[in-house]
Amino acid sequence: MNSPADLPKREPGFEEVLVRPGVRVIMRDGVELATDIYLPASGGKVLDVPTPSLLLRTPYNKQPGNSVSAMRLARHGYMVATQDVRGRYESDGEFNPIAQEAEDGYDAIEWLAAQPECDGRVGTMGGSYIAYAQGAAATQMPPHLAAMCHYFGYPHGYHTARQGGALDLFWLSYFVMMAADGKEAQKDPAVREALLQMRFEEWLHRWPIRQGQSPLALAPSYERAFFNFLRHECLDDFWRQPGMSPAEHLELWPDVPALWVCGWLDHYPYCHPDTLAFSRLTRLGHPNHFVVFGPWTHGDVGKKIGETTFGESSTRDAVLPDYELRWFDRWFKGIDDEGVFATPAKYFIMGGGDGSRDSDGLLQHGGQWRTSQAWPPEEVETVPYYLHAQILLSTEVPHLGQAATTFRCDPADPAPSSTGVCYTVTRLAGGGTKRINTNGAWDQREGTHLWAAKDPKLPLMARQDIVVFQTEPLLEDMEITGHPVVELWFSTDAADADFVAKLVDVYPPSAADPDGFALAVSEGIQRAKFRDGFESPSLLTPGQIYQLRIEMRPLSNLFKKGHRLRVDITGSSFPHFDVNTHTGRNPSEDHEKRVAHHTILHQSEHPSRILLPVIPSCSPPES
Repeated sequence: MNSPADLPKREPGFEEVLVRPGVRVIMRDGVELATDIYLPASGGKVLDVPTPSLLLRTPYNKQPGNSVSAMRLARHGYMVATQDVRGRYESDGEFNPIAQEAEDGYDAIEWLAAQPECDGRVGTMGGSYIAYAQGAAATQMPPHLAAMCHYFGYPHGYHTARQGGALDLFWLSYFVMMAADGKEAQKDPAVREALLQMRFEEWLHRWPIRQGQSPLALAPSYERAFFNFLRHECLDDFWRQPGMSPAEHLELWPDVPALWVCGWLDHYPYCHPDTLAFSRLTRLGHPNHFVVFGPWTHGDVGKKIGETTFGESSTRDAVLPDYELRWFDRWFKGIDDEGVFATPAKYFIMGGGDGSRDSDGLLQHGGQWRTSQAWPPEEVETVPYYLHAQILLSTEVPHLGQAATTFRCDPADPAPSSTGVCYTVTRLAGGGTKRINTNGAWDQREGTHLWAAKDPKLPLMARQDIVVFQTEPLLEDMEITGHPVVELWFSTDAADADFVAKLVDVYPPSAADPDGFALAVSEGIQRAKFRDGFESPSLLTPGQIYQLRIEMRPLSNLFKKGHRLRVDITGSSFPHFDVNTHTGRNPSEDHEKRVAHHTILHQSEHPSRILLPVIPSCSPPES
């Protein structure tokens, strides 16, 4: 069988497409949403036979970029609808991000199914927010929803906005970017220009911000939406709305085929075990779900990710050629997918490269694809690695004693975010965007891609608020595939604390990297006051010993013989997350900042450890 990369692109069956732009679709409350319809045609006429329909509902403008994909799919025999969601671009109403998409999505699906050109079957597609909107609509069980294709965005509202209870600051930049195209900006060019020119990075120096004095003050509807994200610190009814958190309502989802495309280095909740719909819906008895994990960030699907390359085979086009078309052809037309979706789970094992630098200066980490009947793979074994004194990480349980490591955390000087998706976005007036932080796989070293980088560019572990625990050089290759968890015993002199854990693949020194290369491959964060659950905080008593779990991003990585496996622990990751002020109050509303001292315990009675999902023996790569 040919590999997916060798498969030819499917040729369209229709040269003509008729477009009905700006159709007004009326929602149940009377609000009208603007929708463009693309219809396969022949001889200047729409086909006599109804066809399956595909729906893409977007806050990012149904024109012009989405029209290219819509035209192509229509030429392959689908009726395609692209729709501006409520309050965006040509659609009426006020934009209430995410929460609004449940009922609106249902109404749009059922409207489309009732059109005479549709055969009654509707598929939904799209990534990020658009994937979120699909999940929201699914909670309403639309009877004509027949298949779904999500990428980079299965949502649980709370865990999307607040990972481990800490606020993802990306959302402020996101709302500023969105507001520049919002209704307020459409009415007043001066407002749009001000939002486009917003010096977002300087606002982060003024954190926390106040409503009415924030960079969103010129767009009150967007400011209200953001401050809802900011103020609802606990998992409450605001987050549990079906539109806001489809993951809270999976029992309502119809049993339809669904494809999930995820990235190892994407936003934490999009592939986190608590929000990974593939695994949970499969356990609920939904059979036709498929998941693909690639070495990608949020929409970056090429071979270059950060300062690392995973090789030509790692790209989305190489493993998923024409994936939307092949997915819907399989379920709507009974056309064989030619092995693209041969097994329920396909994942990329990062690593195995020689660690040299290519002509672009990228670390060649390499990797290969593998398939599995389940996620995580059934053969995974959980192996504990314990944190010891003298920065040792080992499978041996610590001895009796009072071994501990203390580090100082200063909210005025937070540790910079340095792995995975961590970015804040500023829209540029001339077009395009500016990202303060760069996505991807990076050496754990200071650099211009990090927040407030300073000379000299030292390893991050030189910071006093980062402690590391690492193995001796590995005696044989070790594959870690699944969901790692850190179980941390600690005490502190503060009322609250954040703990960030990173899993790092440490390359030995080489001619290209004389100090070695510390490649971060997974991370997680947990706010201590939510250690017993996110519904209500439980503050800390200074000096008392506690345990918490840090759920980390899933991964698949081959740690080669001679490499070290390392765990980094720190108390902040900025500007990915709001910085804990150590007072116990909501840090995003707290103007008091206290220095704190956190102590990690690593002794037999309090054995801090990381639980690693290990593949006991490496199976052959996919042919």
